[in-house]
Amino acid sequence: MLRKIKNSLNAKVFLWVFSSLTICSMLIYGIVLTVLPKQYLIASENQLYTNTQILAAKLQVMRYNDAVKEIYNFCIKNNSAAALTDNKETLYFGEIKTEELNTTISSVAVTVVFTDDEREYMLVISSLSKTADIISGLMIRFLPVVFVIILFLSSLSALICSKVIVSPIAEISRISERMTSLDMTWKCDIKSNDEIGVLAVSLNTMAERLRKTMEELKNANYRLTEDVEKFKTLEEQRRNFFAAVSHELKTPLTILKGQIENMILGCGDYRNHDKYLPEALKASENIECLVNEIIAISKMESMDLRDTLRELSLKQSVSDTVCAVLPLARDKDIRIHQNIGADMVLTVNPNLWNKALSNIIGNAVRHSPKGEEVFISVESSESLNALVVENTGAFIPEDDIPHLFTPFYRADKSRSKATGGSGLGMYIVKTILDLHGMNYCIKNTERGTAFFLFLNY
Repeated sequence: MLRKIKNSLNAKVFLWVFSSLTICSMLIYGIVLTVLPKQYLIASENQLYTNTQILAAKLQVMRYNDAVKEIYNFCIKNNSAAALTDNKETLYFGEIKTEELNTTISSVAVTVVFTDDEREYMLVISSLSKTADIISGLMIRFLPVVFVIILFLSSLSALICSKVIVSPIAEISRISERMTSLDMTWKCDIKSNDEIGVLAVSLNTMAERLRKTMEELKNANYRLTEDVEKFKTLEEQRRNFFAAVSHELKTPLTILKGQIENMILGCGDYRNHDKYLPEALKASENIECLVNEIIAISKMESMDLRDTLRELSLKQSVSDTVCAVLPLARDKDIRIHQNIGADMVLTVNPNLWNKALSNIIGNAVRHSPKGEEVFISVESSESLNALVVENTGAFIPEDDIPHLFTPFYRADKSRSKATGGSGLGMYIVKTILDLHGMNYCIKNTERGTAFFLFLNY
Protein backbone atom coordinates (compact mmCIF):
# COMPACT_ATOMS: atom_id res chain seq x y z
CA MET A 1 0.00 0.00 0.00
CA LEU A 2 2.77 2.41 0.94
CA ARG A 3 4.64 1.52 -2.25
CA LYS A 4 1.54 2.31 -4.35
CA ILE A 5 1.14 5.66 -2.62
CA LYS A 6 4.86 6.39 -3.04
CA ASN A 7 4.70 5.66 -6.75
CA SER A 8 1.43 7.55 -7.38
CA LEU A 9 1.47 11.33 -7.71
CA ASN A 10 -2.33 11.33 -7.61
CA ALA A 11 -2.35 9.63 -4.20
CA LYS A 12 0.38 11.92 -2.86
CA VAL A 13 -1.48 15.08 -3.88
CA PHE A 14 -4.76 13.73 -2.47
CA LEU A 15 -3.23 12.88 0.92
CA TRP A 16 -1.30 16.13 1.11
CA VAL A 17 -4.33 18.31 0.32
CA PHE A 18 -6.63 16.22 2.54
CA SER A 19 -4.26 16.37 5.51
CA SER A 20 -3.62 20.10 5.08
CA LEU A 21 -7.31 21.00 4.82
CA THR A 22 -8.28 18.79 7.78
CA ILE A 23 -5.56 20.12 10.06
CA CYS A 24 -6.18 23.75 9.07
CA SER A 25 -9.95 23.40 9.54
CA MET A 26 -9.57 21.82 12.99
CA LEU A 27 -7.08 24.48 14.03
CA ILE A 28 -9.45 27.22 12.89
CA TYR A 29 -12.36 25.60 14.76
CA GLY A 30 -10.23 25.27 17.91
CA ILE A 31 -9.19 28.92 17.70
CA VAL A 32 -12.83 30.00 17.30
CA LEU A 33 -13.84 27.77 20.24
CA THR A 34 -11.22 29.45 22.42
CA VAL A 35 -11.48 33.04 21.28
CA LEU A 36 -15.22 33.51 20.63
CA PRO A 37 -16.47 33.13 24.26
CA LYS A 38 -13.75 35.46 25.56
CA GLN A 39 -14.51 38.06 22.94
CA TYR A 40 -18.18 37.74 23.74
CA LEU A 41 -17.44 38.36 27.45
CA ILE A 42 -15.42 41.45 26.61
CA ALA A 43 -18.18 42.76 24.35
CA SER A 44 -20.80 42.03 27.03
CA GLU A 45 -18.82 43.91 29.66
CA ASN A 46 -18.43 46.91 27.41
CA GLN A 47 -22.14 46.88 26.59
CA LEU A 48 -23.07 46.54 30.28
CA TYR A 49 -20.85 49.44 31.23
CA THR A 50 -22.31 51.65 28.50
CA ASN A 51 -25.89 50.75 29.39
CA THR A 52 -25.20 51.32 33.08
CA GLN A 53 -23.78 54.79 32.42
CA ILE A 54 -26.84 55.65 30.37
CA LEU A 55 -29.09 54.38 33.19
CA ALA A 56 -27.17 56.39 35.79
CA ALA A 57 -27.60 59.56 33.74
CA LYS A 58 -31.36 58.98 33.59
CA LEU A 59 -31.63 58.28 37.33
CA GLN A 60 -29.96 61.59 38.21
CA VAL A 61 -33.04 63.47 37.06
CA MET A 62 -35.65 61.10 38.57
CA ARG A 63 -37.28 60.78 41.93
CA TYR A 64 -36.59 57.75 44.01
CA ASN A 65 -39.84 55.91 43.25
CA ASP A 66 -39.56 56.52 39.52
CA ALA A 67 -35.92 55.45 39.64
CA VAL A 68 -36.86 52.14 41.27
CA LYS A 69 -39.23 51.38 38.40
CA GLU A 70 -36.58 52.38 35.83
CA ILE A 71 -33.98 50.11 37.46
CA TYR A 72 -36.48 47.24 37.51
CA ASN A 73 -37.26 47.64 33.81
CA PHE A 74 -33.56 47.89 33.02
CA CYS A 75 -32.86 44.57 34.76
CA ILE A 76 -35.64 42.81 32.86
CA LYS A 77 -34.55 44.27 29.53
CA ASN A 78 -30.84 43.46 29.97
CA ASN A 79 -31.18 40.14 31.84
CA SER A 80 -29.27 41.45 34.81
CA ALA A 81 -29.61 41.99 38.57
CA ALA A 82 -29.14 45.22 40.51
CA ALA A 83 -28.59 46.34 44.07
CA LEU A 84 -29.38 49.90 45.21
CA THR A 85 -27.65 50.63 48.54
CA ASP A 86 -27.41 53.57 50.89
CA ASN A 87 -25.72 53.57 54.26
CA LYS A 88 -28.74 51.98 55.95
CA GLU A 89 -30.42 49.47 53.62
CA THR A 90 -30.11 47.67 50.28
CA LEU A 91 -32.83 47.20 47.70
CA TYR A 92 -32.37 44.20 45.32
CA PHE A 93 -33.72 43.90 41.78
CA GLY A 94 -33.69 40.35 40.45
CA GLU A 95 -32.38 37.33 42.27
CA ILE A 96 -28.89 35.88 41.88
CA LYS A 97 -28.93 32.25 42.90
CA THR A 98 -25.92 30.63 44.47
CA GLU A 99 -25.47 28.12 41.64
CA GLU A 100 -25.57 31.00 39.15
CA LEU A 101 -22.78 32.95 40.71
CA ASN A 102 -20.25 31.21 38.49
CA THR A 103 -22.14 32.36 35.40
CA THR A 104 -22.18 36.02 36.34
CA ILE A 105 -20.21 37.75 33.70
CA SER A 106 -19.46 41.12 35.29
CA SER A 107 -20.68 43.90 37.54
CA VAL A 108 -20.64 47.68 37.22
CA ALA A 109 -21.08 50.07 40.19
CA VAL A 110 -22.13 53.74 39.95
CA THR A 111 -23.30 56.38 42.46
CA VAL A 112 -26.60 58.17 41.92
CA VAL A 113 -28.49 60.95 43.64
CA PHE A 114 -32.25 61.34 43.18
CA THR A 115 -34.07 64.63 42.85
CA ASP A 116 -36.22 64.08 45.93
CA ASP A 117 -33.49 62.62 48.11
CA GLU A 118 -30.13 64.19 48.86
CA ARG A 119 -28.55 60.90 49.98
CA GLU A 120 -25.99 59.25 47.75
CA TYR A 121 -26.88 55.71 46.62
CA MET A 122 -24.57 52.99 45.25
CA LEU A 123 -26.09 51.17 42.26
CA VAL A 124 -24.47 47.81 41.35
CA ILE A 125 -25.55 46.18 38.06
CA SER A 126 -24.60 42.50 37.56
CA SER A 127 -25.01 40.61 34.26
CA LEU A 128 -26.69 37.19 34.46
CA SER A 129 -26.15 36.22 30.79
CA LYS A 130 -25.01 32.64 30.07
CA THR A 131 -24.51 33.20 26.33
CA ALA A 132 -20.72 32.72 26.35
CA ASP A 133 -21.04 29.45 28.22
CA ILE A 134 -23.83 28.34 25.88
CA ILE A 135 -21.71 29.13 22.83
CA SER A 136 -18.78 27.15 24.21
CA GLY A 137 -21.02 24.22 25.10
CA LEU A 138 -22.67 24.15 21.71
CA MET A 139 -19.35 24.28 19.88
CA ILE A 140 -18.00 21.42 21.96
CA ARG A 141 -21.24 19.49 21.52
CA PHE A 142 -21.19 19.79 17.73
CA LEU A 143 -17.48 19.08 17.46
CA PRO A 144 -17.96 15.46 16.15
CA VAL A 145 -20.43 16.63 13.50
CA VAL A 146 -18.14 19.45 12.48
CA PHE A 147 -15.23 17.00 12.32
CA VAL A 148 -17.18 14.69 9.99
CA ILE A 149 -18.14 17.63 7.76
CA ILE A 150 -14.51 18.77 7.69
CA LEU A 151 -13.38 15.28 6.67
CA PHE A 152 -15.98 15.10 3.89
CA LEU A 153 -15.21 18.54 2.49
CA SER A 154 -11.46 17.93 2.76
CA SER A 155 -11.79 14.64 0.91
CA LEU A 156 -13.90 16.22 -1.84
CA SER A 157 -11.55 19.18 -2.20
CA ALA A 158 -8.49 16.92 -2.20
CA LEU A 159 -10.06 14.70 -4.88
CA ILE A 160 -10.86 17.68 -7.11
CA CYS A 161 -7.40 19.20 -6.63
CA SER A 162 -5.66 15.92 -7.39
CA LYS A 163 -7.65 15.53 -10.60
CA VAL A 164 -7.10 19.13 -11.70
CA ILE A 165 -3.39 19.20 -10.87
CA VAL A 166 -2.32 15.64 -11.58
CA SER A 167 -4.33 14.92 -14.77
CA PRO A 168 -2.30 17.25 -17.04
CA ILE A 169 0.93 16.11 -15.41
CA ALA A 170 -0.07 12.47 -15.99
CA GLU A 171 -0.85 13.30 -19.63
CA ILE A 172 2.57 14.90 -20.04
CA SER A 173 4.14 11.85 -18.37
CA ARG A 174 2.44 9.49 -20.84
CA ILE A 175 3.60 11.68 -23.71
CA SER A 176 7.18 11.66 -22.40
CA GLU A 177 7.10 7.85 -22.36
CA ARG A 178 6.09 7.89 -26.03
CA MET A 179 8.92 10.33 -26.73
CA THR A 180 11.44 7.90 -25.23
CA SER A 181 10.39 5.40 -27.91
CA LEU A 182 10.80 8.12 -30.59
CA ASP A 183 7.05 8.17 -31.23
CA MET A 184 6.23 11.72 -32.35
CA THR A 185 2.71 11.02 -33.66
CA TRP A 186 0.99 12.82 -30.78
CA LYS A 187 -0.07 16.27 -29.69
CA CYS A 188 -0.46 17.56 -26.14
CA ASP A 189 -3.93 19.18 -26.03
CA ILE A 190 -3.65 20.79 -22.58
CA LYS A 191 -5.22 24.25 -22.85
CA SER A 192 -4.15 26.60 -20.06
CA ASN A 193 -2.10 29.74 -19.53
CA ASP A 194 -0.19 28.52 -16.48
CA GLU A 195 3.18 26.80 -16.29
CA ILE A 196 1.67 23.42 -17.27
CA GLY A 197 0.14 24.99 -20.39
CA VAL A 198 3.51 26.53 -21.26
CA LEU A 199 5.13 23.11 -20.76
CA ALA A 200 2.55 21.51 -23.08
CA VAL A 201 3.23 24.09 -25.79
CA SER A 202 6.98 23.58 -25.36
CA LEU A 203 6.54 19.81 -25.68
CA ASN A 204 4.51 20.23 -28.87
CA THR A 205 7.15 22.55 -30.32
CA MET A 206 9.98 20.24 -29.32
CA ALA A 207 8.14 17.21 -30.75
CA GLU A 208 7.57 18.99 -34.07
CA ARG A 209 11.24 19.98 -34.28
CA LEU A 210 12.34 16.46 -33.32
CA ARG A 211 9.99 14.99 -35.93
CA LYS A 212 11.43 17.24 -38.63
CA THR A 213 14.97 16.49 -37.47
CA MET A 214 14.25 12.75 -37.47
CA GLU A 215 12.79 13.01 -40.97
CA GLU A 216 15.85 14.95 -42.12
CA LEU A 217 18.13 12.36 -40.51
CA LYS A 218 16.09 9.57 -42.07
CA ASN A 219 16.32 11.20 -45.49
CA ALA A 220 20.02 11.87 -44.98
CA ASN A 221 20.52 8.25 -43.94
CA TYR A 222 18.53 7.12 -46.97
CA ARG A 223 20.66 9.28 -49.25
CA LEU A 224 23.81 8.07 -47.53
CA THR A 225 22.68 4.47 -48.01
CA GLU A 226 22.00 5.19 -51.67
CA ASP A 227 25.42 6.84 -52.00
CA VAL A 228 27.08 3.85 -50.32
CA GLU A 229 25.22 1.45 -52.61
CA LYS A 230 26.10 3.61 -55.58
CA PHE A 231 29.72 3.69 -54.48
CA LYS A 232 29.71 -0.09 -54.08
CA THR A 233 28.16 -0.44 -57.53
CA LEU A 234 30.71 1.92 -59.05
CA GLU A 235 33.51 0.13 -57.27
CA GLU A 236 32.21 -3.19 -58.54
CA GLN A 237 31.92 -1.76 -62.03
CA ARG A 238 35.44 -0.40 -61.79
CA ARG A 239 36.79 -3.81 -60.74
CA ASN A 240 34.85 -5.49 -63.50
CA PHE A 241 36.07 -2.86 -65.94
CA PHE A 242 39.71 -3.43 -65.14
CA ALA A 243 39.18 -7.19 -65.16
CA ALA A 244 37.61 -6.88 -68.61
CA VAL A 245 40.42 -4.56 -69.75
CA SER A 246 42.95 -7.11 -68.60
CA HIS A 247 41.11 -9.83 -70.51
CA GLU A 248 40.71 -7.70 -73.65
CA LEU A 249 44.39 -6.72 -73.69
CA LYS A 250 45.65 -10.18 -72.88
CA THR A 251 44.43 -11.80 -76.11
CA PRO A 252 45.86 -9.29 -78.64
CA LEU A 253 49.07 -8.97 -76.64
CA THR A 254 49.47 -12.75 -76.59
CA ILE A 255 48.88 -12.92 -80.35
CA LEU A 256 51.27 -10.03 -81.00
CA LYS A 257 53.93 -11.56 -78.75
CA GLY A 258 53.59 -14.93 -80.47
CA GLN A 259 53.88 -13.42 -83.92
CA ILE A 260 56.98 -11.41 -83.04
CA GLU A 261 58.69 -14.37 -81.30
CA ASN A 262 57.98 -16.69 -84.25
CA MET A 263 59.30 -14.09 -86.69
CA ILE A 264 62.43 -13.63 -84.58
CA LEU A 265 62.95 -17.41 -84.36
CA GLY A 266 62.06 -17.89 -88.05
CA CYS A 267 59.54 -20.59 -87.34
CA GLY A 268 57.81 -21.98 -90.41
CA ASP A 269 55.83 -19.51 -92.43
CA TYR A 270 56.73 -16.72 -89.99
CA ARG A 271 60.02 -16.28 -91.93
CA ASN A 272 57.83 -14.31 -94.35
CA HIS A 273 58.07 -11.02 -92.49
CA ASP A 274 56.28 -9.12 -95.22
CA LYS A 275 53.18 -11.16 -94.50
CA TYR A 276 53.15 -11.11 -90.71
CA LEU A 277 54.61 -7.68 -89.92
CA PRO A 278 51.44 -5.91 -91.21
CA GLU A 279 49.36 -8.26 -89.06
CA ALA A 280 51.52 -7.45 -86.04
CA LEU A 281 51.18 -3.76 -86.82
CA LYS A 282 47.40 -4.17 -87.07
CA ALA A 283 47.33 -5.94 -83.69
CA SER A 284 49.43 -3.20 -82.07
CA GLU A 285 47.11 -0.57 -83.56
CA ASN A 286 44.09 -2.36 -82.07
CA ILE A 287 45.83 -2.41 -78.71
CA GLU A 288 46.67 1.28 -79.07
CA CYS A 289 43.04 2.09 -79.95
CA LEU A 290 41.79 0.14 -76.94
CA VAL A 291 44.26 1.86 -74.61
CA ASN A 292 43.28 5.29 -75.97
CA GLU A 293 39.60 4.55 -75.35
CA ILE A 294 40.39 3.40 -71.82
CA ILE A 295 42.34 6.60 -71.19
CA ALA A 296 39.48 8.66 -72.65
CA ILE A 297 36.97 6.93 -70.37
CA SER A 298 39.19 7.54 -67.34
CA LYS A 299 39.43 11.24 -68.20
CA MET A 300 35.70 11.55 -68.78
CA GLU A 301 34.76 9.94 -65.43
CA SER A 302 36.71 12.60 -63.51
CA MET A 303 35.80 15.48 -65.83
CA ASP A 304 33.99 18.66 -64.72
CA LEU A 305 31.82 19.87 -67.59
CA ARG A 306 30.76 23.22 -66.11
CA ASP A 307 33.48 25.23 -67.84
CA THR A 308 33.29 23.31 -71.13
CA LEU A 309 29.57 23.55 -71.94
CA ARG A 310 28.64 25.32 -75.17
CA GLU A 311 25.44 25.84 -77.14
CA LEU A 312 25.20 23.48 -80.09
CA SER A 313 22.68 22.96 -82.90
CA LEU A 314 21.12 19.49 -82.75
CA LYS A 315 20.34 19.40 -86.48
CA GLN A 316 23.87 20.45 -87.45
CA SER A 317 25.59 17.97 -85.12
CA VAL A 318 23.41 15.11 -86.44
CA SER A 319 24.10 16.13 -90.04
CA ASP A 320 27.88 16.25 -89.42
CA THR A 321 27.82 12.81 -87.78
CA VAL A 322 25.81 11.31 -90.64
CA CYS A 323 28.32 12.68 -93.13
CA ALA A 324 31.10 11.00 -91.17
CA VAL A 325 29.46 7.53 -91.28
CA LEU A 326 28.21 7.74 -94.87
CA PRO A 327 31.19 5.81 -96.29
CA LEU A 328 30.42 2.86 -93.99
CA ALA A 329 26.72 3.12 -94.87
CA ARG A 330 27.46 3.08 -98.62
CA ASP A 331 29.66 0.01 -98.22
CA LYS A 332 26.70 -1.84 -96.63
CA ASP A 333 24.13 -0.30 -98.98
CA ILE A 334 22.33 1.28 -95.97
CA ARG A 335 20.21 4.39 -96.41
CA ILE A 336 20.12 6.99 -93.59
CA HIS A 337 16.97 9.12 -93.20
CA GLN A 338 16.97 12.35 -91.15
CA ASN A 339 13.79 13.93 -89.81
CA ILE A 340 14.81 16.38 -87.07
CA GLY A 341 12.08 18.95 -87.69
CA ALA A 342 12.52 22.25 -85.86
CA ASP A 343 16.08 22.79 -84.78
CA MET A 344 17.03 22.67 -81.07
CA VAL A 345 19.92 24.27 -79.22
CA LEU A 346 21.65 21.99 -76.72
CA THR A 347 24.08 23.03 -73.99
CA VAL A 348 26.75 20.34 -74.13
CA ASN A 349 30.45 19.68 -74.31
CA PRO A 350 30.89 19.68 -78.13
CA ASN A 351 33.66 17.06 -78.28
CA LEU A 352 31.97 14.60 -75.94
CA TRP A 353 28.55 15.14 -77.52
CA ASN A 354 29.87 14.49 -81.02
CA LYS A 355 31.69 11.38 -79.75
CA ALA A 356 28.50 9.98 -78.19
CA LEU A 357 26.41 10.82 -81.27
CA SER A 358 29.03 9.21 -83.54
CA ASN A 359 28.98 6.00 -81.48
CA ILE A 360 25.17 5.83 -81.44
CA ILE A 361 24.69 6.40 -85.20
CA GLY A 362 27.81 4.40 -86.06
CA ASN A 363 26.54 1.40 -84.06
CA ALA A 364 23.17 1.64 -85.84
CA VAL A 365 24.92 1.42 -89.22
CA ARG A 366 27.48 -1.15 -88.12
CA HIS A 367 24.97 -3.59 -86.62
CA SER A 368 22.39 -3.32 -89.42
CA PRO A 369 22.35 -6.05 -92.06
CA LYS A 370 23.27 -5.08 -95.60
CA GLY A 371 20.58 -3.17 -97.49
CA GLU A 372 18.64 -2.04 -94.36
CA GLU A 373 17.81 1.53 -93.27
CA VAL A 374 18.59 3.88 -90.37
CA PHE A 375 16.02 6.48 -89.28
CA ILE A 376 17.07 9.52 -87.22
CA SER A 377 14.18 11.61 -85.87
CA VAL A 378 12.97 13.71 -82.95
CA GLU A 379 9.82 12.66 -81.13
CA SER A 380 8.17 15.48 -79.17
CA SER A 381 5.58 15.52 -76.41
CA GLU A 382 4.33 18.11 -73.91
CA SER A 383 7.05 17.43 -71.36
CA LEU A 384 10.08 16.16 -73.29
CA ASN A 385 11.81 15.58 -76.62
CA ALA A 386 13.64 12.44 -77.63
CA LEU A 387 16.24 11.88 -80.32
CA VAL A 388 15.49 8.43 -81.78
CA VAL A 389 18.04 6.47 -83.83
CA GLU A 390 16.39 3.32 -85.24
CA ASN A 391 18.07 0.69 -87.41
CA THR A 392 15.97 -1.91 -89.21
CA GLY A 393 16.53 -5.62 -89.59
CA ALA A 394 18.48 -6.01 -86.33
CA PHE A 395 17.00 -7.19 -83.03
CA ILE A 396 18.65 -7.59 -79.64
CA PRO A 397 17.64 -10.42 -77.26
CA GLU A 398 15.69 -8.90 -74.35
CA ASP A 399 18.04 -10.52 -71.83
CA ASP A 400 20.98 -8.68 -73.39
CA ILE A 401 19.47 -5.17 -73.39
CA PRO A 402 20.18 -4.38 -69.67
CA HIS A 403 23.88 -5.27 -70.23
CA LEU A 404 24.53 -3.28 -73.41
CA PHE A 405 26.16 -0.41 -71.50
CA THR A 406 28.53 -2.74 -69.63
CA PRO A 407 32.19 -2.43 -70.70
CA PHE A 408 33.25 -5.02 -73.30
CA TYR A 409 29.78 -6.59 -73.41
CA ARG A 410 28.58 -7.71 -76.81
CA ALA A 411 25.23 -9.23 -77.74
CA ASP A 412 27.19 -11.21 -80.31
CA LYS A 413 28.68 -13.93 -78.10
CA SER A 414 31.28 -14.74 -80.75
CA ARG A 415 32.88 -11.33 -80.00
CA SER A 416 33.87 -11.11 -83.68
CA LYS A 417 35.57 -7.93 -84.82
CA ALA A 418 33.41 -8.11 -87.93
CA THR A 419 30.28 -7.32 -85.91
CA GLY A 420 31.70 -5.02 -83.26
CA GLY A 421 34.60 -2.89 -82.11
CA SER A 422 36.38 -2.84 -78.78
CA GLY A 423 33.18 -3.32 -76.74
CA LEU A 424 33.57 0.10 -75.13
CA GLY A 425 31.45 2.14 -77.54
CA MET A 426 28.15 2.03 -75.61
CA TYR A 427 29.98 2.35 -72.29
CA ILE A 428 31.54 5.57 -73.61
CA VAL A 429 28.06 6.75 -74.68
CA LYS A 430 26.74 5.97 -71.20
CA THR A 431 29.59 7.86 -69.51
CA ILE A 432 29.13 10.95 -71.70
CA LEU A 433 25.33 11.07 -71.33
CA ASP A 434 25.57 10.52 -67.55
CA LEU A 435 27.97 13.48 -67.34
CA HIS A 436 25.38 15.63 -69.16
CA GLY A 437 22.50 14.37 -66.98
CA MET A 438 20.61 12.92 -69.97
CA ASN A 439 18.37 9.87 -69.81
CA TYR A 440 18.52 7.15 -72.46
CA CYS A 441 17.45 3.60 -73.27
CA ILE A 442 17.50 0.95 -76.00
CA LYS A 443 14.36 -0.89 -77.12
CA ASN A 444 13.37 -3.36 -79.77
CA THR A 445 10.77 -2.03 -82.20
CA GLU A 446 8.65 -3.63 -84.91
CA ARG A 447 11.29 -2.75 -87.53
CA GLY A 448 14.45 -3.37 -85.51
CA THR A 449 16.27 -1.65 -82.64
CA ALA A 450 15.97 1.99 -81.49
CA PHE A 451 18.14 4.16 -79.24
CA PHE A 452 16.09 6.80 -77.34
CA LEU A 453 17.98 9.86 -76.07
CA PHE A 454 15.84 12.24 -73.96
CA LEU A 455 17.10 15.77 -74.54
CA ASN A 456 17.54 18.54 -71.96
CA TYR A 457 17.70 21.98 -73.53
